[in-house]
Amino acid sequence: MSFLFRAFLNGTDGVFIGGCYLGECHYITHGNFYALNMVHLTRRLLEHVGLNPARVRMEELSSGEGTRFAELMNEFSREIRELGPLAEGEGLDPGEVRAKLTEVARMVPYLKLAAREKLAHKGTPEEAKENPFTPEEVAELLAQAPTYYIDPDKCRACMMCAKRCPVDAIAGGKGLVHVVDQDACIKCGTCLEACPPRFGAVQKVVGAPPPDTVPDEPVPIVKQRASA
Repeated sequence: MSFLFRAFLNGTDGVFIGGCYLGECHYITHGNFYALNMVHLTRRLLEHVGLNPARVRMEELSSGEGTRFAELMNEFSREIRELGPLAEGEGLDPGEVRAKLTEVARMVPYLKLAAREKLAHKGTPEEAKENPFTPEEVAELLAQAPTYYIDPDKCRACMMCAKRCPVDAIAGGKGLVHVVDQDACIKCGTCLEACPPRFGAVQKVVGAPPPDTVPDEPVPIVKQRASA
């Protein structure tokens, strides 16, 4: 899913995905079902942003269907040309759409965790082709996106959260209260899992920003204790 949003953020007007036939994969992972479910979710996310979901298309193909592949690509190319450039074709401001896409792309790790059951659902090939995500469900997922912050009164500067953060979104070092960079945070919850239970410094809130008492930059623990 991250690759799809990366493509759009890099100026792509449409993305075509070809995969083996559902139920006929030579491997036991059923990865094409998972990929299709992620395409379903991506389409709903594009709708939420205001873009036409037809800009993402996934088709079943085999390695021996070169002619069909060429026909599908020609058809998809015509459809995208008719839709026009990304955002402009929908009558939207490209800058605003890019900002929205950037925000959604940043939340992909959270979305994959929150929707993991539906993303992993296989069912029958016929059932898999029906989009299991509703616009209301996607709007709720985005609205319920968590915010993680570090309670300055509980932080002991152990650096466990900073070391485990996959995107280096936590600032602070030895003796400094750690701070989550909300612009860089991907809402994966790794910091919450990494924080030692005896400290419990990492907090999770839903639908609200961090408290005003959380510093914007790392400050010495001693200084923080004195001002508390």
